Amino acid sequence: MKVAVRVFSAMLLLVLGMLAFIYFSPDYNIYFVRSESMVPTINLGDLVITGPVGGPLTPLIKPGTIITYNSGKGEVTHRVLSITPDWHYITKGDNSEDPDPTPVSMSQVKGVYILKIPYLGYLTSFIRTKVGWYIAIIVPTMLLVALIIKDIVKEALKSEG
Repeated sequence: MKVAVRVFSAMLLLVLGMLAFIYFSPDYNIYFVRSESMVPTINLGDLVITGPVGGPLTPLIKPGTIITYNSGKGEVTHRVLSITPDWHYITKGDNSEDPDPTPVSMSQVKGVYILKIPYLGYLTSFIRTKVGWYIAIIVPTMLLVALIIKDIVKEALKSEG
């Protein structure tokens, strides 16, 4: 039982460390998926992790590559259908009938898709609310303080008796 707990704790720590690295790294980004335009590849509520174009985990952009780009209204994650002669990308969501109306320039590209974490976007979105922040930060802090106080009281009673 102790081994399983340690393995689970180590894996959780590794995942949290990787997410922290991605969050603080200027070349990697995490995006919350807010639409169903890429279903079935990427679903509503997923977290998408992107990396730099041509980076160690990401290929150069070619047809079939999934990119995240700034559309002017926010970030969009769509698949590249083709590349124009002047190096603009024609993109389309997997769940869309038609290509996006405006070609994407390289300066708009924020990153190349590495992986998705299913449904974790809902959790991060919830934590950004007031209630979510209380549940994620305040409640665990109160539990930790209560455990510390319990240990202090136990030691105090033990030394008296």
